[in-house]
Amino acid sequence: MALLRAAREALTNAARHAPGATVRLVVEFGPQLLRLTVANGASTRPPSAGGEPGHGLTGMRERLELAGGRLHAGPDGPGWRVTAEVAVP
Repeated sequence: MALLRAAREALTNAARHAPGATVRLVVEFGPQLLRLTVANGASTRPPSAGGEPGHGLTGMRERLELAGGRLHAGPDGPGWRVTAEVAVP
């Protein structure tokens, strides 16, 4: 559930902060680790304005930590990358 919510939040953030950018979502299943990566390229239009700033990355990080996982997020060339990992029981 934590990875599903992280995917949804990362896709929402990409649409909001980098409209028109190409977005890639990759899910990797390993014997001990489940990894989700959402990466977007550069925006092709100005970001949407308005609304209160959210707590997307903070919320993702907290949910993943509660599930024993971790979150890495930051710039990736002209875009942004979010990687969420959870150990497989």
